[in-house]
Amino acid sequence: MSSIKEVSLRRATVADAEAIAAVRVESWQTTYRGMIPDSYLDEMRIEDSFLHWKTVLEALPTAGDRACVYVAESEGHIIGFASGMLLERAKHGFTAELSAVYLRPAWQRSGIGRRMVQKVARTLQAQGAQNLLVWLISGNNVARNFYEELGAEFILEQEFSWDGVDLKESGYGWRDLAVLLASVQAMPTSAAIH
Repeated sequence: MSSIKEVSLRRATVADAEAIAAVRVESWQTTYRGMIPDSYLDEMRIEDSFLHWKTVLEALPTAGDRACVYVAESEGHIIGFASGMLLERAKHGFTAELSAVYLRPAWQRSGIGRRMVQKVARTLQAQGAQNLLVWLISGNNVARNFYEELGAEFILEQEFSWDGVDLKESGYGWRDLAVLLASVQAMPTSAAIH
């Protein structure tokens, strides 16, 4: 983990779109090597991801707390983000989805990801969500372990296409958000995260 000590979690704003895009691109390029073709990863551009996240963040005020994005910040720099939403229609019996959790590689395994997931889960729970679904690239064993440590159960595996790339994804979920929140609380986290 970085030597920077203080990390704060806060709601994302439109001004964070470029930093969120940079974290996403860096995370994909380091995490998904060997799972997604190198040519796709090498062609990822912050500018493309920025437009997506700008649109998402601009839409948040009209979504209320039915959708949320949080950023982890240290000394004015965004080092990670997480997002989630209530689903318009249930998927596999789940009514809410954790749609993204990304941290810069130097900050992974520090407890920040767990706290971001907790923030998203609490926000969605306050809006009536009782459960939460998350998708990951099937070959991502680090993510599998992360969610399993937080009490998620494997739901299913399926094929999907992302920007013309055929992939396989695994769905994990918490049928009871209380299980997820209790798992996060039971794990030690640095006092510098707030």
